[in-house]
Amino acid sequence: MARRRVGRLPDDLTSFVGRRGAITQVKKLVSDSRLVTLTGMAGVGKSRLALRVARDLRRAFPDGVWLVELARVLESDGLARVVQDGLGLRDRQTSLPEQDLAEQVTDKRMLVVLDGCEHLVASCGPLVRDLLAAAPEVRVLATSRRPLAIAGERVWQVPPMLMPRVDRRGRVVHKAIGYEAVELFADRAAAVLPDFAVTSANEELVVRLCQQLDGLPLAIELAAVWMRTLSVAEILDRLTDPYRLLTLGDRSALPHHRSLRAAIEWSHNLCSPREKVLWARLSVFSGGFDLEAAEAVCVGDGVSADDVFLGVAGLVEKSVLAKEEQHDGPTRYRLLKTIQEFGRERLGGGAGELALRRRHRDHYLMLAEHLDAEWLGPHQVEWLARLHQDRENLWGALEFCRTEPDESHEGLRMAAALRFFWVAGGSLREGRYWLDEALAVSVQPGQQRARALAVAGLIRVLLGDTEAAAELIGEARAVAEQVGADTVVAVLPHIAAMLELGRNDHDAAAELLGEALAGGELVRHDGIALLSLPSMALASVFRGDNAQAVQYCEECLEICDEHGELWCRSWAELLLGLACWRQGDHPAAIAHLRECLRLKNLFTDTIGMLIAVEVIAWVEAARGRAARAARLLTAVAQLWRPLGSYLFGVAQYRAWHEEAEARVRRKLSAADLRQAQQRGAEYTMDELVRLVLGESRPERPPDAAVQLTPREREVAQLVAQGLSNRQIAERLVISKRTSDSHIEHILAKLGATSRAQIAVWVAEQS
Repeated sequence: MARRRVGRLPDDLTSFVGRRGAITQVKKLVSDSRLVTLTGMAGVGKSRLALRVARDLRRAFPDGVWLVELARVLESDGLARVVQDGLGLRDRQTSLPEQDLAEQVTDKRMLVVLDGCEHLVASCGPLVRDLLAAAPEVRVLATSRRPLAIAGERVWQVPPMLMPRVDRRGRVVHKAIGYEAVELFADRAAAVLPDFAVTSANEELVVRLCQQLDGLPLAIELAAVWMRTLSVAEILDRLTDPYRLLTLGDRSALPHHRSLRAAIEWSHNLCSPREKVLWARLSVFSGGFDLEAAEAVCVGDGVSADDVFLGVAGLVEKSVLAKEEQHDGPTRYRLLKTIQEFGRERLGGGAGELALRRRHRDHYLMLAEHLDAEWLGPHQVEWLARLHQDRENLWGALEFCRTEPDESHEGLRMAAALRFFWVAGGSLREGRYWLDEALAVSVQPGQQRARALAVAGLIRVLLGDTEAAAELIGEARAVAEQVGADTVVAVLPHIAAMLELGRNDHDAAAELLGEALAGGELVRHDGIALLSLPSMALASVFRGDNAQAVQYCEECLEICDEHGELWCRSWAELLLGLACWRQGDHPAAIAHLRECLRLKNLFTDTIGMLIAVEVIAWVEAARGRAARAARLLTAVAQLWRPLGSYLFGVAQYRAWHEEAEARVRRKLSAADLRQAQQRGAEYTMDELVRLVLGESRPERPPDAAVQLTPREREVAQLVAQGLSNRQIAERLVISKRTSDSHIEHILAKLGATSRAQIAVWVAEQS
């Protein structure tokens, strides 16, 4: 005979989708702790998860698993009596309700699910504390938008459902099937439209829909109901007002689970007046922000810095603000889109909202200009990482400047100040868009327009669009001379020289670069001007003067070392690799190119990484490693396609590319070539970088000639004399970092692994 089920849990009326990892983690917490509270924002699925875990744990509790729903309970209802009734216990009315409850469960082994505690925290905390003290075999699993805040409580925040990642062009990076949010939408949509399935034709739309809804189960379920009458694309189009669309919920559900607005209003009602004001003000942020940004934007008009600090803490506690995971740096917070939209409604528009949006723009404008001023220094990677974190806020600030009357001039200023974010941070296409937009709405001549035109021209050069670049550079020169923008006039020859390289006029490029480099100290103080040294090295390689190219690169490295600069260093390493390859020194070329790739990867400099891998492919083809070269060449061509003109449109680069392809075809059979190309076409950028950087140091053929630069020979001699890296740096008046770099390159060129082997080589040479 089947054992009678003890307890009180409702049966699921719809299938439970996903959350496999969450179920495992929460079950472990319940086994280790007597009070576990599931917290999280409105609509994230706390109740469903708690009930699923409770069902799975029934066998562990002989006295039952009991659900006590508190959402409709008021403080005046008497919480102890409500819990007593929920547990199926008699009201003996012989003592205080709390004492009566404790006495009746003292010897019970049960799991109590308290669902929806957030509005009763002041009562729930003491009641649960006393209950657990009186009944050692009782465990409590609570759901609440904020913790109960009593001793022994283990808090587990329920996250939104997992969603596939989408790249910058909106394409799904991995297959959508298998991700919780997508599975939930597919399941609920099929319930109202039996033939519905996620396919390759609609998966991108479904993923965008789930992302627009922040992966919140309640919002996804409410959206799926509309599949009766709308397509996925039509639902997505109408999500500009999610609170109007997402209202057709389960009529049998609790009131604050029937629509997205009701769920979020429930959270809003729990907030203090200060928290409500802050919620509205924080809605001007796009994406995440830190406390410094929150204070810069929200302080004023009756709100102090202390109000912001305490308000942020309160909103985090109530699961309105999500705290983002940070490995280092300041703590960041985020309002999900649906919660942000609710806050925006509370701003109400008008002068108050305009002032907040202007303060938001000013904060990120100052951040951009700080990066620009401090770029030629040791914190480039950290600065770019910070701006990447804030890219949504940057876009929001630039959009404000584009659309708000009388703000367009600041948009030009900001777009130009972000020049290194565009060119070094892998954001060339975004830079082109925002500069074009800013230039279109702010047409009056001025210093900021001249600067923005120059940066726009540089971006077009790097995208291989030489015709547009020439027009922009010409207009920049005319405006700069008209308004007396001397700094723009000074940097333009450096950009124009890069344009001539892109036009394949090497002599004109060399002449311009020579004039630019002879024009003063700008090359030591401006990151764009400093690029002229690697550019001069490239012109030298194109003309066959590889030794001269090495000298320009070494000069660049010396300047980079003075500042602790890494981005221009990466270009110098690239040109050193190119020069070594042209000299036939393949191990040294690979060493320099891998160092370039390592540095470029720190910046997510996509085009820089791809050109480094392209040149590595040329070296591999020359070394006879045809299959590997074929994979790399195919991967670069595939990944470069959306980024602009292949290999910047430089004719010599294309000729070397074709030469490498010809070597590969001669070496491989048709089947082997096809297999290598198919594999190369599958690489992501991350996989390609790991493939190239994951190799061990290349072995040097025993009969290969070693070609050290003059400075490297000088360093090798000092190594042979027994000097340490620091002593070498002091002797040559360079930094220790440069000394370390020289020794790494010497080891690579010699195929050596120790300083002793360098000393042996020096002795053999002499």
